[in-house]
Amino acid sequence: MGALLAVVLGFALRAARGSTTQRAATYTELLRIAQTGQAFSVEVNGDRFFVRQAGAETVTAVVDEPTLRQELVSRFAGAGASVDFASREEPSRAASAVIPLVVIAAVGFVLFSVNRRRSPKMFSDAKAGVARAPVRFADVAGMHEVKQELAETVEFLKNPQRFARLGGRPPRGVLLTGEPGTGKTLLARAVACEAGVRFLSASGSSFQEMFVGVGASRVRALFAEARKAAPCIVFIDEIDAVGRARAKGNGDSASAEHDQTLNQLLVEMDGFDHGNGIVVIASTNRADMLDPALLRPGRFDRKVTVPLPDVRGREEILNVHAGPIPLQGAVDLGTIARGTPGFSGADLANLLNEAAILAAREGAEAVDPTHIDRARDRVLMGLERKGVLVDEDERYATAVHEAGHVVVGLLAPNCDPVHKVSILPRGRALGVTQALPEKDRLMYRKEYLEDQICMLMGGRAAEMVILGTMTAGASDDIQRAATIAWKMVAELGMSDLGPICVGDGHPARSPALLDRVDETARALTDAQLARAVAIVKSRRSQIDALVKGLLEKETLGIDEIEACFPEDRRKRAAPQAA
Repeated sequence: MGALLAVVLGFALRAARGSTTQRAATYTELLRIAQTGQAFSVEVNGDRFFVRQAGAETVTAVVDEPTLRQELVSRFAGAGASVDFASREEPSRAASAVIPLVVIAAVGFVLFSVNRRRSPKMFSDAKAGVARAPVRFADVAGMHEVKQELAETVEFLKNPQRFARLGGRPPRGVLLTGEPGTGKTLLARAVACEAGVRFLSASGSSFQEMFVGVGASRVRALFAEARKAAPCIVFIDEIDAVGRARAKGNGDSASAEHDQTLNQLLVEMDGFDHGNGIVVIASTNRADMLDPALLRPGRFDRKVTVPLPDVRGREEILNVHAGPIPLQGAVDLGTIARGTPGFSGADLANLLNEAAILAAREGAEAVDPTHIDRARDRVLMGLERKGVLVDEDERYATAVHEAGHVVVGLLAPNCDPVHKVSILPRGRALGVTQALPEKDRLMYRKEYLEDQICMLMGGRAAEMVILGTMTAGASDDIQRAATIAWKMVAELGMSDLGPICVGDGHPARSPALLDRVDETARALTDAQLARAVAIVKSRRSQIDALVKGLLEKETLGIDEIEACFPEDRRKRAAPQAA
């Protein structure tokens, strides 16, 4: 391919040189060239002269007067230049214009041919357990229900006749959806290893190309290889890149290429034999973007949601990733699992990796609980910016703001337990209050959401009561509180407006109703701000003690926080709850 492309480009450069080194001249310049002896060949075609000089430059001129033509010929001949009166055809303007177009077309054809030849190799092909370390269902921690759902697909690949005997049709495709990092790709590999079949994988973006038709040819090549390798699994990662819904009335080339590729994928998934042992598994984080034709029964018969792991699943995942990491005996993976709700499998692997890096940086022999706690703070709250210089006024304002969050989090009955508070700058924030849920929440009550808004408003309430002013540090809190309040009113029906839904894409979005939603959401936020102000006023002395501790130590744990509120109900953070 490289040699062929070099030849084509060589011809292009040669044509370009040929079209740019020939220039027109006057009779006076021709006479000067003849007198100085710069020409080494002269061709005369009627009244036109073609004079070739050193440096491969050709000068052309038209001399109408016969006497002048004879004078020039004698001067060139006298200066030693060879004179040729043979006829010479000058390239026409049309031919000069066509040459670059021909060269461009040739280069485009070469690139298109190369892409077509390379298309069968754009996917990775691995026999289960050969190209990579084998992955079994036992190696995929958590996700017990998902593995049970996929076990039937494994059985079909091992014994397809079992389903065909009673006229049943095995599933052609399985679509895995879920949050990033939940293990969708790992599950697909585990299915292939359990069934002992070949695993052909491709990413959705690998089908897209600038040339129309290349994506469709790659789809055909992938499924042609799958038919030869049957029984096998065809895995398409991030299928939303190629399977997103087709646009209506958009005729640009990019849309044409996407639509043609998607149409070919639809044809291939609908065309192969039911009993040939080919199963298509695809993964995506955006199932809402996929074309309806791709999701219909007969293509992706089953949609399997891969959820975030629960507390049991998180402990199993931590046990898998903690295998190569030396842990001190005081490290309790069950406690870590309870303190990491909402973490995906990738997040948990990153947590232990960050803890191991911290331990190695300090020269420790093993990872202890403090390393894991600091790694969790880094993952949840960002990297500490110890080099940032914050003056005393800003430190005091930050301590007051964070103390407001803490006191509301301790006293509001439905808030998640406060775990830690810090006035060390992390990421873009000057201070952080960390609250860890006691359990995985599958449903949010109205009281819980109201208390969340109240806690978010706690920082602004402390500024108003103690500082007597307002700071920009509450901007993110206000944005989050307003979002929760708007959803409570507009989508969840948790207000006096009743069960309404005016979210994005909903037809009932009249301006009058939207104004009422905004007013109700603002009233809800204002009510929780007033409630937070009352809580701050009732605990002014305890807040002063907390602010003093923050200014001295910069970071306080739950025990140090509760020491400032000895008479109030203590809420232990989830990692400390037995």
